[in-house]
Amino acid sequence: MTQTERDSFNQWLKGIPYEIAFWKSYYGHKSSLEQLFSWSSYGEECQLDNFDIQAYAASCPGKPRFVDLGCSLSYTFGTEFSSKPVYIERIDPLATFYNRILDKSRIDRPKIKFGMIENISTIYEAGSIDLIHIRNALDHCANPMLGIIECLACLRNGNNEGAGGGILYLHHHRNEAEGEAYRGFHQYNIDSRNGQLVLWNRDACIDVADALKGIATVQCSVTEHNHIVAVIQKTGSVPPSMHSPEASARRAAEMLEMTIKAFNSPLFALKYHMAVFTSALAHPVMRRIPRRLVDTLKAFLAKRHHT
Repeated sequence: MTQTERDSFNQWLKGIPYEIAFWKSYYGHKSSLEQLFSWSSYGEECQLDNFDIQAYAASCPGKPRFVDLGCSLSYTFGTEFSSKPVYIERIDPLATFYNRILDKSRIDRPKIKFGMIENISTIYEAGSIDLIHIRNALDHCANPMLGIIECLACLRNGNNEGAGGGILYLHHHRNEAEGEAYRGFHQYNIDSRNGQLVLWNRDACIDVADALKGIATVQCSVTEHNHIVAVIQKTGSVPPSMHSPEASARRAAEMLEMTIKAFNSPLFALKYHMAVFTSALAHPVMRRIPRRLVDTLKAFLAKRHHT
């Protein structure tokens, strides 16, 4: 891992209490949970903005295998397909915490499996997945571009009969790290510039289509709600210079080592548990504040961050 990746991963570790408290407050507050489930597509026909996933599922050979990666507890990925059964797995690095929330709330939803975007190829065999869906999660990881490469390594290649390769579908709030003042998980922005998918923060800017020449096509669009959608289709094998199983395994081991060191540091542990306490108090209160006021407060904090 580079030093930038290490710094980003340490920020990610610090953001865990906020994320857990966020979902605890949703599932622990009746009106918030009702609101959340009004957005949920669980048990409904799967539909995605600016991409015909029903037609894509019908075109997949055999029984399609889809992954909802970085899924959290939103269940926004629909489960019903008209053409054939689809196997869906839900993956998130905070799966253990989220499954406890499900157990405590006694909500009838499928459990989540552990996995990280940056190391997803350590879970799935190369070419074994038809579609990976990432919604508002790629910008949370330590290295989004690396996460895209990891996903492409897991997606199937096209075949000689004309079937295209697997799809990585991205749906994200626009430039969320800027709006969140680079707090917690929010270390990267996702944007569309001149119709091109761009990953950026204060230190770097990547044109994704340019970075993926020869191995994938990238179609980027903006929804009516100003969200960024990208449909990335694999067209060729990921070269060893961009991805190797050995490097993915080493990175996973390094992240584990960093996590153990962090939580065995008295100062980190103290700050972490203080964040657990304050987040647990703050989020239930925020659930009762009008959304417009919350957005105004976030904008104020982001402005202070830039001045």
